[in-house]
Amino acid sequence: MSNKKITFLGVLAIVSVVTAIFVSQISHRMKPAPAGQGNLIQGLDPAAIWEIVTGKGSETVNLKRRGKGFVVANKSFYPASNKAINDLLAACLDIRIVEVYTEEKANYKDLGVSEEDAKDIVKFLDSNGKIITGVIIGNPRQERDMAYGRLVNDNKVYVIYNPPWVKQSPLEYIEQELISADKANIDSVTVTSPNETYTLTGEANGTEAILKELPAGKQQKKNECEAVLDVLTSLRIDDVNAAGENPDLKFERKFQCLLKDSTLYTIEIAQSSSAKASADKKDSKTFAKCSVEFTDKTAVKKEQGVESQEELKKKEAKLLAREKSMKFQETCEGWIYEIPDYKAKNMTRPMAELVEDVNSELNGEGKLTTN
Repeated sequence: MSNKKITFLGVLAIVSVVTAIFVSQISHRMKPAPAGQGNLIQGLDPAAIWEIVTGKGSETVNLKRRGKGFVVANKSFYPASNKAINDLLAACLDIRIVEVYTEEKANYKDLGVSEEDAKDIVKFLDSNGKIITGVIIGNPRQERDMAYGRLVNDNKVYVIYNPPWVKQSPLEYIEQELISADKANIDSVTVTSPNETYTLTGEANGTEAILKELPAGKQQKKNECEAVLDVLTSLRIDDVNAAGENPDLKFERKFQCLLKDSTLYTIEIAQSSSAKASADKKDSKTFAKCSVEFTDKTAVKKEQGVESQEELKKKEAKLLAREKSMKFQETCEGWIYEIPDYKAKNMTRPMAELVEDVNSELNGEGKLTTN
């Protein structure tokens, strides 16, 4: 090998080493690595957890095991979101120890790791109500993603890496999106009030709303009709209570949405009837009871011979839609939901708000005129 080639390879090696050192330093500055002392929580069997308590004092959230999942005790034992539970468990198990800081209880208050002064507390309990383990998250440190913390059954205070953010409200552990329907799958929407009933159908894959009961001499308002048809593309809830907690509500209105896959959602609607709410609309609330029916009652059977992929996909889609309907009915039966005002408005619009005179337009003064 020539001297020229040897010199070139030597320079290349030096450049590679310098580059590696530079990348390593940048990487450490961006994400500090904890000392290798392992996880704060070790050996926790998720199957042994029967209750999770977060927060402190009167602001605790109680999550109790029921069947294969958890329920939120603070919300009349409404089913908890599996994702919220899994995220909380994973976040706690992902806390890592950097170093032992102190064992002196006299320092707890200043470090924020006493139960009274903690930023976050999570406790895991067994079927007898005994604490298995738990974490107390204290004050943050100047270093990124570090804080003080300790186990609930250990006096040692650690500098911890990757402290979790713990949800504070019981509602945050509930799936707040109640219904999410594909716009292209909406066949029709029927709105019923004490005075009238009308139906909107979804044409062109749900991109166009057609009012079936269009009065003579009237034309439909495009935006308003589409707003009614699209209600269930995303229906979120503001709160939930057991049906028995609101015995005086009168459900006098109904919103029904039929999907092309034969799923029929029925939502009964009531307005709060308190004197304060009646006097001031800003304080009024809208409540809903939900049910679902899979209207296609024909059985799914295996045909003789070989079936096409298209037929098999249709049968699979039908079975999945039917199963989804059953699960939704199991979840929502016996519950009353509080729904946002803007959704309630579109679910209870009178037909008069959906139509206007034919060829009507606004004049220069902003007043409606008819040709």
